[in-house]
Amino acid sequence: MLWRIHMFRWAVCGLGRISHRWVKVANGIPDMKVIAAVSSSKSRAEDYKKRYEMDYALTYEELAKTPSIVDAVYVATNMSGHQKTVEMFLKAGIPVLCEKSFALNTKQAKSMIDTAKRKNVLLMEAMWCRVLPANRYIDQIMKEKKYGNIISASADFKAGWGHGPKSRVWKKDVGGGSVLDLAVYLVHYSQMLMGKPKRVIVTGKIKNEVDISSDIIFEYNNNVKFDLHSSLQFPWISDTFKIYCEKGNVIIPSFYGANKVIEKPFSGKKIIKKFEKIDGFTYEIAHFAELVRSKKKESYILPLSVTYEVMELLEEINHQLGVTF
Repeated sequence: MLWRIHMFRWAVCGLGRISHRWVKVANGIPDMKVIAAVSSSKSRAEDYKKRYEMDYALTYEELAKTPSIVDAVYVATNMSGHQKTVEMFLKAGIPVLCEKSFALNTKQAKSMIDTAKRKNVLLMEAMWCRVLPANRYIDQIMKEKKYGNIISASADFKAGWGHGPKSRVWKKDVGGGSVLDLAVYLVHYSQMLMGKPKRVIVTGKIKNEVDISSDIIFEYNNNVKFDLHSSLQFPWISDTFKIYCEKGNVIIPSFYGANKVIEKPFSGKKIIKKFEKIDGFTYEIAHFAELVRSKKKESYILPLSVTYEVMELLEEINHQLGVTF
């Protein structure tokens, strides 16, 4: 007899722009459905429920009081609300996939992680670039030293389009600035490749108490240096990560949503490795559901220790820029 895996039931909490794309992707994955819209506004949750033909429209407190109706919740509120919301759901026993940046600072991140461990409930940062096949391939070949040791790296994540004058990215109270919005991807990617740097050097531009741009240098042992740049003021997207190694260079175009890797060995032909072009949310959602179904309490790809280490680096970057949260 063939046994069908039960329908994985998601709630989405925080019904802003990014949630619409996330819901459409989740509903397109077999044996998966977003059944509950969760908001601080009951009327907004009702409107969202009708739009996507969901079963429930709930406030945060209502979901926490009825945890058995879902298998997991995706939290996509403003960063300023992550800690309170995530901890409420963890205490109710609901596994939480929390959108990046994970928190505003290390104090909040530690509290969230401690709550997950104390309650023995799965918590993972929704950093999709860490679970993409292209980037997992990069992680693998760098660990195997296919091109020898890493000598240096350079990367940009600059994206000014889509941010009007009232955008959350300009507002300190909700976690604005390029560091928590864009540089978080650069820091995660660097952490994947080299771990935590021994020295961090940062300059940038500040406006209304948040950064408009940041220029970051990570220094590691053996004189390895990463040169990273983020900006919210750029006419198009610049998002390439370049890794320079002893025996060749590796380029990842659109690294945060990568589906192609270009390898340039110093001896031999250039290699272009392509990966399936599907929405990056797919891998993040499927991986988290796999963890829940197998009763894991932490991701083997993106453990909480890595999320916390990245948060430490983001906090140090903001500190050097004169930005505090």
